[in-house]
Amino acid sequence: MPLNRRLYLLPLVLAGLSLAAGDTDGKAPQASHANTFGMSVQADLPLRELQDSLDHRTGFGLGLQWTHDHGAAHASRTRLEFNVFPESQPVGPTATTTYAKNVALSFDHLFRVSEGPARLYLVGGLGGARWTLEQKAPAFSSNLTTTKLAVTAGVGVQMARQLTLEARYVVSGIQKTFDANTVQVSLGWRF
Repeated sequence: MPLNRRLYLLPLVLAGLSLAAGDTDGKAPQASHANTFGMSVQADLPLRELQDSLDHRTGFGLGLQWTHDHGAAHASRTRLEFNVFPESQPVGPTATTTYAKNVALSFDHLFRVSEGPARLYLVGGLGGARWTLEQKAPAFSSNLTTTKLAVTAGVGVQMARQLTLEARYVVSGIQKTFDANTVQVSLGWRF
């Protein structure tokens, strides 16, 4: 068969394949169980003792994400993040400055609450955070590195196919009497 006749058949073959792949019972298509990768940028608002030590300074973070859609309303996500908090002004009677950062690995479950152009979903997760806390004062200097449990709860909205906005509350600690809870506002992009 000549090449120009094959090119005429190509639209027919493609139309037939799309009809064969389509759903014929009138029900909505099911989720694809797809894996998506993405990245995020976020603002980190420290709370409790971390907030006091950092003189209420906001941190920022970058992250990588891998999401697996399980169908229906469920998905799981693995997040790897690097968060940095700028050094504080001298705080307290000892004029202590504090610098903090962490690397966090979290395993989240996402539950879609709504469908449509702006999909609302809930986030719950467990993971670990590797904290580094440096404190300096005229009389002393300390550097502490520790790994602690991180528990995440939050809400997100998928604003477009590839764009998400989330607010997360992350419970973690640095020492037994030093809480390092944060509120994270994250903008994610899936590719």
